[in-house]
Amino acid sequence: MRRTRLSATLATLALTAALAGTATATAAPPGADAPAAPSCVKGYVCVQPLNGFTILVPEGSGQDFDPPLAIASVVNETSTAYCLTGTYNTGIAPGGVLEPTTAYTLRGLTPAPGRVCATTEG
Repeated sequence: MRRTRLSATLATLALTAALAGTATATAAPPGADAPAAPSCVKGYVCVQPLNGFTILVPEGSGQDFDPPLAIASVVNETSTAYCLTGTYNTGIAPGGVLEPTTAYTLRGLTPAPGRVCATTEG
């Protein structure tokens, strides 16, 4: 009797795992991996380098990178707009995500004065 229950439990687990795998496999087009969405902690700007650990910058603070940092993404989980200086200067709104489509090197980020950022090198 005990062996039958164990077999039934294992069969149920195997079926559940198979169904979960099927549901996951059909979520994305065949042959395509879904890109991982950048994530961040509320109250921080998160800088994700191309290689290395995520850097968390507390809301209201700035951060300089020397040497400049090649990045994969910047996620702003604050209520403050931020200015980014680097390959090109840009801004990131509260709740915004920057995922450069070409190589981007970040030299620094600062809270935006008056929510406006300079878009040219100065």
